[in-house]
Amino acid sequence: MIDTFIRRPVFTTMFILVLVVFGIKSYPTLGVDLYPDIELPMVAVTVTYEGTAPEEMETLVTKPIENRISQVSGIKTITSTIREGYSQTMLEFEMGTDPRQMASEVREKVAGVRKRLPDDIDEPVVQRFDVSSRPVATYSFSSETRSPGEIRRLLNDLVIDELQMLDGVADVTVYGASNRSIKITINPDKLKKYGISMQTVLAKTNSANLNTPGGKIRSDNNTITVRTVGKLTSVDDFKNILVANVDGRPIRLVDVADVEDAWVDAESFSRTNGVPSVTLAVRKQSRTNTVDVIDRVNETVDKLIKNDLPPDIKMNRVMDQSRYVRENIGDVWNTILFGGFLALAITYMFLRDIRATIIGGLAIPTSIIATFYLMKQMDFTLNNMSLMGLSLAVGFLIDDAIVLVENIFRHMEMGKNPFKASSDATKELMLAILATSMSLLAVFVPIGSMGETVGQYFKQFGLTVAFALAFSTLAAYTLTPMVSAYWLKPLNEGSSSRPKFISRILEGFNERFEKLRELYNDIMAIAIKHPKKIIVGSLITLFFNLLLLPFLGTELQPTYDSGEFTVNIKGPAGTSLEQMARWSKPLEETVQALPELDVEEMHLGGTRTSVNEGSIRVKLKPMEDRDRGMLDIMAELRKDFADVGVMKVGVVTNQGARSDPRPVQIGIRGSDIKKLNQYAEDLAEKLRHTPGATDVEVIGSDPEPEILIRLNQTKASQLGLDNTNVGRVVQYAFQGKKTGNSYTIGNNDYDIIMQLDKGDRRTLQDVANLQVSTDSGEYIRLGDIAEVSMGSGPQRIDREGRQRQVAVYANATGVSPGELLKTTQEKLIPELNMDIGYRYKMIGDADMMNRVFSEVVKAVVLAIVLIYMVLAAEFESYSQPFVIMMSLPFAVIGAVLGLLVANQTANMMSLIGFTMLLGLVTKNAILLIDYANQARERGMEIHEAVLEACSLRLRPIIMTTLSTMLGMLPIALGIGAGAELRQSMGVVLIGGLTTSTLLTLVVVPLIYILTEEWKEKRKAQKTA
Repeated sequence: MIDTFIRRPVFTTMFILVLVVFGIKSYPTLGVDLYPDIELPMVAVTVTYEGTAPEEMETLVTKPIENRISQVSGIKTITSTIREGYSQTMLEFEMGTDPRQMASEVREKVAGVRKRLPDDIDEPVVQRFDVSSRPVATYSFSSETRSPGEIRRLLNDLVIDELQMLDGVADVTVYGASNRSIKITINPDKLKKYGISMQTVLAKTNSANLNTPGGKIRSDNNTITVRTVGKLTSVDDFKNILVANVDGRPIRLVDVADVEDAWVDAESFSRTNGVPSVTLAVRKQSRTNTVDVIDRVNETVDKLIKNDLPPDIKMNRVMDQSRYVRENIGDVWNTILFGGFLALAITYMFLRDIRATIIGGLAIPTSIIATFYLMKQMDFTLNNMSLMGLSLAVGFLIDDAIVLVENIFRHMEMGKNPFKASSDATKELMLAILATSMSLLAVFVPIGSMGETVGQYFKQFGLTVAFALAFSTLAAYTLTPMVSAYWLKPLNEGSSSRPKFISRILEGFNERFEKLRELYNDIMAIAIKHPKKIIVGSLITLFFNLLLLPFLGTELQPTYDSGEFTVNIKGPAGTSLEQMARWSKPLEETVQALPELDVEEMHLGGTRTSVNEGSIRVKLKPMEDRDRGMLDIMAELRKDFADVGVMKVGVVTNQGARSDPRPVQIGIRGSDIKKLNQYAEDLAEKLRHTPGATDVEVIGSDPEPEILIRLNQTKASQLGLDNTNVGRVVQYAFQGKKTGNSYTIGNNDYDIIMQLDKGDRRTLQDVANLQVSTDSGEYIRLGDIAEVSMGSGPQRIDREGRQRQVAVYANATGVSPGELLKTTQEKLIPELNMDIGYRYKMIGDADMMNRVFSEVVKAVVLAIVLIYMVLAAEFESYSQPFVIMMSLPFAVIGAVLGLLVANQTANMMSLIGFTMLLGLVTKNAILLIDYANQARERGMEIHEAVLEACSLRLRPIIMTTLSTMLGMLPIALGIGAGAELRQSMGVVLIGGLTTSTLLTLVVVPLIYILTEEWKEKRKAQKTA
């Protein structure tokens, strides 16, 4: 077969070009994203019940839903988050479960429990959880002359519909200002004067603003639609609604209320660079190209700013994920090119032949380009993970070709012509190349098929490398020997054409290498006389290195400089929106004083967030335009915000697996919310005094002030009142009640809201003074028939495993998250002395870290088993794979030392790097053992065969190791955007390859000698 590829160069060229052409065709159609587009088996059930306190939401809505949907099979966890008027229950299923099917089953269960839920809740929404549903772009609009409400109206009328029609846009959300509405502000004194109830006003307003279909009239020639038109078109129309007739006098709405075209009461507030603003967030659809979507959105926004919006409207891009994606992917491509250049440079230094170097280098572009075709077929994208795989693969894609070209050179040195040398050298190495490639595939396929969420992320990484490796092996069997046969020149031809200084460099390098070879030969000549002592010494070195493992910190993933982070702010429960806006102003000014700042946007409250909570989003200038890294700036702000009065401030990244990026997350569970809060506060206080813990916060413990109304049943019943009709009047007065029909202007529908004036709903006394109408038309003061008092209740309730949970979050600075978690688990939590029935659980990123590490360990075990099976099949031996795999433990030495020296942690990336080492470090041993076996087949004695294998295979081993290490060097140095994420992986690979290669060159041949001598001795004993 090899001779066929050499004799038919056109066929071989076209065979490889077919793969390249398909790859070139596929590349422009590949999506571009930050991370792989994954689908997690998660389903969310969301219910809204406006104005309902969290405890009532839990009792009336969340618990019945949890009890029913927990009957669905395959559930891994049930988590619920409850706020005022809002409940969301999240179900996570076992990996591999179809979320579409599960969503259908959950929907059936929710439908079955619907009759047990309150009648006036919004219908439960059951939907699959989309991990890519976070905003990919955020814009801030501000004006010196317009109010935020006016800006929002302009955005509603001119911008939102245009953006939502764009291909790839899933949703556009506006916050930071109230929406437009028709406000009917009731005057309770006038209602009392005319004897009209609030329920009557609401019903009359609702029925007056209505179009009613009336059917059709038909004649012999025509069919005409009939309808009753009542839809109101102006504020004056609303004012003139007849709500009652008192003593023959019509009472209009304007007689008992003020009617105005205004804004809904503000529940959120935004400022951008200190100016009140409105924020617009864009979410993309699943499986769409992030960069393309944001480009279309940016183009449309710029066009609208220029042509449609008034000139006083200023726009800032608060968050643009495409910028970071472009920088990150651009840096990965630079890494690929730079790493490829370094690999080719070291190849040229050894081979001293530009043609041989080019022949070896052809494996890199052909393999990478052909890989694009399979990436397209697998629906992969160009993202952080797939391109990281290619950047790491550059170093060893060239290995097979290098080994083969070096062997062809050696055969040509024996006097063979290029044709004969190419054929013989390729056949000699067929087994070794296949064994090394299969051992690498035995590593990357398990990485690409890991379970849990990490498997979803690393699937594209592992399989992309596997595809590229398969194509490089194919090129080594076909393209490399063919081109070598036709293009390589006999030795010493053409060397005179090189510049003299290059020749001197190459000759000097070659002389030093030959001296290294002589030194190595001398070392091996001594080593084979004392094999046991050297092996024992190496094992002792390995043992002492393992003692360094406890000094390695652990974390889920490294924090990288994305140029964006968040300052979380939280005031005491019950703080008003206006007060929070005043308190946050000094914090904003501190952020605005940063010289590295590009845009600062502060946001308070929101649809599902209390008004006493908010955040300041910070967007920094590009990395090349600032002198400090993001982590240094965050550390400075932590010091500045160490003491800000009653405010709680945390500085966090925008990175992480779930909604909160803080790596230390502990959930405390039990039944009594007071005890849970006490345990959580105690743990938080202990954490605040623990070195390395920052941004400590208790989630879900702050009690919120409430006004409680307890009806005197005796007095109320005498007047024909009960909890239902009194509660409805209170709801109308203070929460406000939307009419069933809306106010329509053009294509936009606005709510019509009825409630008391803002001045009549400010204090406890206002609630007590509320006038409640009876069936007879009489008005009674609420305080006369009920006890109105202050109380408190939870602002938020979290549940997991159908139990209440209070969470403690913290950041780690100066220590690794793993160290802080260990201290928390082993020291701080036992000091709480929790009662029976109360327990803790790692949640969020802390739980994810344990899951990830478990999956990586499984992948390592599977990779070791597969490597053994591959090698046993290739060498037709049960013992020789063990000899080859003795190089694996020695990789640990360099990996651990590399992480410690580079101040890196054991994390998701470094552990994947260690898994990759398993395949890489066996290559050198395979080359040695394969040649030693061939030499023994030619009749050589064991020692002689080993010494010859060591001497002849030193050059290809050093070449491939250096090319692999230099190809990974840009990653290990952490150069470019997001490089911190990949750096630990490069450090592990380079460190592990260094020590493994040095020890493999000495220890593996000695183990081979001992095992083969033992086998021969045993064979001789059996024969005797």
